Amino acid sequence: MAIPELHIGHSKFPEGKEIIVKNAVYQNETQVERSFPHRHSFYVICLIRNGSGIHVIDFEEFEVKPNRLFIINPYQVHFWMLNANTNISMVQFSESILHFDNEPVSNLLTAFGHKNNYLDITNFQSIEILELATKLEQESSAADKHSTDIMRSYLVILCKLIERMACTSGNPGIINQKEEKIHKFMFLINKHYVGQKSVSYYAGELNITANYLNMLSKKHLGKNAGEMITSRIMLEAKRLLYHTSSDISQIAFELGYEDPSYFTRAFRRFEKKTPLNSG
Repeated sequence: MAIPELHIGHSKFPEGKEIIVKNAVYQNETQVERSFPHRHSFYVICLIRNGSGIHVIDFEEFEVKPNRLFIINPYQVHFWMLNANTNISMVQFSESILHFDNEPVSNLLTAFGHKNNYLDITNFQSIEILELATKLEQESSAADKHSTDIMRSYLVILCKLIERMACTSGNPGIINQKEEKIHKFMFLINKHYVGQKSVSYYAGELNITANYLNMLSKKHLGKNAGEMITSRIMLEAKRLLYHTSSDISQIAFELGYEDPSYFTRAFRRFEKKTPLNSG
């Protein structure tokens, strides 16, 4: 059984939507979130307005509390365990809608989600985000010829506002926006880790040398480029081992390894245990 992949609106099948804004009490609105492990094909910005519980993202547990802002990237495996009447506001949106003036703002969210999946903000900052979410919701209902451009503009403002909040709070989750190469590197890894496992491939895509990419990665991510690629592969391996019934040979093939024994050795070297002990 595969990990359930949900599309915008938490639909099992793509419906062509690029954005949905929801303000709701969690347990009364299935489009907001689900309580079983799953992954999305889209980005989510989720503000906890009140309530409590636990949010599990890729094997890590995070406390749910008011004024906590969660960023969920595509294909992260997560689920919620929320107490009654927990109220959340959520913006779900596709990567494609964020390409604005050739600036893929989604790279910012990828960078944020990699190092820290949440940001604690003030009451005033929550109001700022809710005001933008309300404008997005109103515009999505308008559905005229200008709506997509206006929603895209509001999303760009929302992402930039979150970056500002993270920087002023000293939150380490946001990487300096000037380091665009690192943002793009992380974005490329998420897209190509199955078929491309060499540092030279990513360095070529970024028009820099492998040595320079290793230096940037070590400086800003704490690991060299090769370790970042392997880390992404092994995260997916753990997801598949834990959340599916696939055997090791199937998982190895899905991750681009022709030889399951090579995958097993790579997993043991990185995780310090065998795949059989990880499911």
